[in-house]
Amino acid sequence: MRALLALLIVWPAVTGCRGGDESNAIDGDIDTVLAASSAAMAGVQSAAFTIEKSGASVFIDTDGLIDFQSADGRYAAPSRADAILRVRALGLNTEVGAVAVDGQVWFTNPLTGAWEAAPESFTFDPTILFDPEVGWSALLSTGLEDPELVEPKPDADGRYRVRGTVGAERVGVLTGGLVDEASVVDLLIDAETGEIGVVTFDVGDGDELTSWVLTITDYGVAVTITIPALASIG
Repeated sequence: MRALLALLIVWPAVTGCRGGDESNAIDGDIDTVLAASSAAMAGVQSAAFTIEKSGASVFIDTDGLIDFQSADGRYAAPSRADAILRVRALGLNTEVGAVAVDGQVWFTNPLTGAWEAAPESFTFDPTILFDPEVGWSALLSTGLEDPELVEPKPDADGRYRVRGTVGAERVGVLTGGLVDEASVVDLLIDAETGEIGVVTFDVGDGDELTSWVLTITDYGVAVTITIPALASIG
């Protein structure tokens, strides 16, 4: 089964230096910022995330029936996540619940609302965003081509803006497996903690263009994620 993301989608900035106070900011060169952020994201134990998509249809099932709109979710290390997905299915706007635990995914059937084991055609697993091998930490350490600091100093909200090109496989991680096409991404990174706050990017062009905004908040807030009562492992 294809793993989904993200990503992603604008969210409130994570806690860090504010109002231009740079006394505790990470040194403002691209290598130092990326190294500090990669280390910070590798240590994330819990977080909340939002993924927003606009533009062309992007389906979370290989049958092309369930069009993804947005998702609000939570992550708990090492490999648990849950989310509410807003989708359009069979011409109707609805919500789908999803729970991912150790590579297995359950979802609520958009027609019946009952929890089911996700079929092979369901492509959403947001835990991949935080996976140490392919997620945020790996993206920051090895996944950005030609990275640059857009400005040499943090913005008014205490965040560095980093821009770089990512390959199709990395975009697949950022969108939880929904799209796989190279793109230029902008990341807002807290200048004190190194935690990612917002990631934005576009994929495709013309009538096929989709725009994505990934937001991460509530770092370190306790999260309990359980397998749905009507589902079972195996």
